[in-house]
Amino acid sequence: MHQRYNESTANLKELMTVAPISPEAHAALLREKVDARRLIEDAREDAKQRSEEVL
Repeated sequence: MHQRYNESTANLKELMTVAPISPEAHAALLREKVDARRLIEDAREDAKQRSEEVL
């Protein structure tokens, strides 16, 4: 039977002390998420305003 926990070759100390991505890459990902969320919120607000104008 195949056991998943044997697949990882990194030890626990390495996993807990090394960042998975650089701080710059992390900040860029967060900015992209915030920008996408703002676009969605703006689109929802525009749709809400248009529906209120029709009524």
